[in-house]
Amino acid sequence: MTQHKQFDVNLLRVFLAVCRTGSYTLAAEELELTQPSVSNAITRFKAVIGEELFVRAGRNIKPTAMANYLYEQLNDSFTNIEQTINGLEGFDPMISERQFVILANDVVAHLLQNKLDTIIQDLPIEVIFREPPDFDGEIFEMLNLEQADIAIDIGLPKDYRFERALLMSEPATCVVSCDHPRVQQQITREQFFSERHVQVNLRRFNLTAVDLISEEVLPSRKVHSSKSSMLSLLAAVSTSDAIGLSPKSYASGFAQMFNLQLVPIPFKTKALDIEVVWKKKHNRNPAHIWLRETILNMNAF
Repeated sequence: MTQHKQFDVNLLRVFLAVCRTGSYTLAAEELELTQPSVSNAITRFKAVIGEELFVRAGRNIKPTAMANYLYEQLNDSFTNIEQTINGLEGFDPMISERQFVILANDVVAHLLQNKLDTIIQDLPIEVIFREPPDFDGEIFEMLNLEQADIAIDIGLPKDYRFERALLMSEPATCVVSCDHPRVQQQITREQFFSERHVQVNLRRFNLTAVDLISEEVLPSRKVHSSKSSMLSLLAAVSTSDAIGLSPKSYASGFAQMFNLQLVPIPFKTKALDIEVVWKKKHNRNPAHIWLRETILNMNAF
């Protein structure tokens, strides 16, 4: 390695961001720099190390063995330094103007947003709920690039860059119109599979909601319609003889509006574990701690 009297620590920050994102462009966005600035920083760091760090792989870049080694050795230490510095920054929700972005689907937003709005109504804080992307990688990318502060979702895979905490375990229920000609208060297994179903397709899992919560392989079901959101499922059930499945808390909130009855599911199911996920570097960030603790302690369920 070439010896230098002074080393610019900012080069490490750029190098780690390029390794993490796999792109000069994405690293520039994350660091709020221009792409030429990122490229220049990598060139300078390469001169310090004395070896190639990235090679072209089509339109993308790929880290060399040396870059992978440096990333493994430096990333945790640099993250700890950032966490320590961030932890020194004060955050007072009474006076700190801050905008938070939360990735959450319509079910989670319905259960949380009004309660959170009540908490922050007299504070100079803004919280925006956004629908998450369809794929896990895109959710993690938004968190990694700090385009969102946290994600609240089910089934996100483990990733060493992110922390998580359980928010709730939500049971499911069968939803049926109160005017259904054959189902009142309960439904047998035979009835369940003989009725037509409104389904919500979960594109992230390539499954329907029924398949996701069932603890057994289910027979095929007669499909009435396929919807992209839980709210549209409830609306379709309310105006038809079809049935559907919904998170129980969510369905309870709309039961009167849509004239629905909530009926126990006639086979064994598992609850949906909904988790709060955030970037590990924010573990000691006072603003992020306030946001996470506020959500986790709302006792919304």
